[in-house]
Amino acid sequence: MKCRRTIPIICLLTIFLTLTTAGASAAESGIVIQEIYSDIESCDITVDSSITIEDLTLEVQLLQKGRAIDKATIPIDRIETNSNIIKFVQWHTTSTPDGAYQIDAQIFNEKEEICSTEYEFIHGRQIIPDVIFEGIISNSEGVSAVIKPTDTSLADIEYMLVEGNDIIYFTKDEKISIHTNPLTVNKRWNTLLANNKEYTGRVKVRISDPGSIIVATDTFTSMDDAEITDIYKDEIGASATIAGNSQVPFDGYVRFTVYNENSDEIMESAIMRSPILLTEDDETVETIWKKRLTEGRYKLAIEIIGNDGDILDIQETMIDVEKVTVFSNDIPEGTNDGNSTPSFLITTALAAISAGAIVLRRKHF
Repeated sequence: MKCRRTIPIICLLTIFLTLTTAGASAAESGIVIQEIYSDIESCDITVDSSITIEDLTLEVQLLQKGRAIDKATIPIDRIETNSNIIKFVQWHTTSTPDGAYQIDAQIFNEKEEICSTEYEFIHGRQIIPDVIFEGIISNSEGVSAVIKPTDTSLADIEYMLVEGNDIIYFTKDEKISIHTNPLTVNKRWNTLLANNKEYTGRVKVRISDPGSIIVATDTFTSMDDAEITDIYKDEIGASATIAGNSQVPFDGYVRFTVYNENSDEIMESAIMRSPILLTEDDETVETIWKKRLTEGRYKLAIEIIGNDGDILDIQETMIDVEKVTVFSNDIPEGTNDGNSTPSFLITTALAAISAGAIVLRRKHF
């Protein structure tokens, strides 16, 4: 009996020591896994640090019934003092049966575990959520989503731009009043994007009561984009106002081509470099024809050429050049130049006579 009583006491002591050691290790390291959110498609992990630390490793596993079905190893290069970072994992699973799933997250400093935590979620159960996403679109400009709550509430809406495992842009709207009617939310990326690179837009909605979270993601390939918003043209030249529609810097060209009205014969052409444009930037690009267009009608095509040489936008219009009437000041032939008086001399003489008359009149009175 004495032995039987000793065994559970030793087991409890071992568990207590293990938990105490893990807690002490996390406290000493200054690193805490502050939050995990995951569904069957993706996961984000927020790591908080009270000190500046470098060269850590985050290991994350997706488990079902204790069996690992996917995992990721993510380097953490640096965390500043009293700050946090968010890491992202895209799950790749071939089979996702309904049921309970678990996330195991561990942070290592070299080979020493300094922090760990677990997270559980249910997949596939027919439970009506507090809010649903009716659609989400991400592109090089930003992210837009339509959300529909089942009841009136307040929500915090977080917007994330993901590159690989890193959240490279994060912002949020707090205490947004949401109702049962669909609500469109959007946010522009306030960071530069590389051309032809894959990114993911992520929107997370936190309902304040009862405290539920729902997430939607959308992956896109970044590209430069610009459009023509205004044009001017005449027989001397043309101009186009160009607006940027992407956080990929547009560093392309504007091509002006003038054609004969009734054929594809090119009468004038010019390719002009555009200033660098981002979302909501606009600039005017102009050109002057090598020769003034003569009387007639012409077709004008204005094209925006992107960073990769592709056509981003095109506008076609007409130039109508009317016949120019020239008024001549030449003196007709046969006029006796020696006997004529220039008009400006006559005007000057009349002005002098008038001034003299005024002076005499003042003296008389």
